[in-house]
This record gives sequence, structure tokens and C-alpha cells, in this order.
Amino acid sequence: MGTAVGLVNLGMSECEALDRTALAELAVQHGCRLATVITVDENTYMPTTLIAHTAHAVGAVVILAPSMAHFGSASKALTLACTLIAPRTVVPRTPGWSPYR
Repeated sequence: MGTAVGLVNLGMSECEALDRTALAELAVQHGCRLATVITVDENTYMPTTLIAHTAHAVGAVVILAPSMAHFGSASKALTLACTLIAPRTVVPRTPGWSPYR
């Protein structure tokens, strides 16, 4: 599927190490190369922008998360840049816009 960025929202995480393991497993299941993992919490300045920028910087086409809850309210905005993948959920990138143009 291509390059991926992992996302761990510490506000949703019970164990960061287990979440990172889940991201690695998701990457393998979906044929992605996990380029980096971003951690955010309630103190992260502009987390949606950080996630989208990081995805663009590494050429990611996918953002992985241990659950959809880790995307929070950013999920709709992030689909403008990448496909979102969590266990049992794939949200395709919204067609018609790309940061790579």
C-alpha cells in the first residue's frame, strides 16, 4: 500500500508500547512501510496540522492508529491527505484533493 505514519494519541492510550506494537502489526497486515510514529496529547500544538505535515514530509499515503479514537476530531480533515487505517476500519482518502500537487 505504500508509506505510512503511525499515530498514538496518549489521551486515548492505555499502554504506548502496546499501541506501537499494534501499529507495526497494522503496517504488515496492509503492506505498508511504517516511516515514523507521531505521539500527540492534550498539550500538542495543532495536532491535525502536525500529523498531516508529517505524513506529507515522509510521503505517506496512509495514517495508522491503534483505534479510530486516536484520530479524534481530526479524522475528517486527515482523510483529505491520506487513507486512515485502524483495526477493522479503513477510511479512504477523500478524492479530489492532494497535498502532493
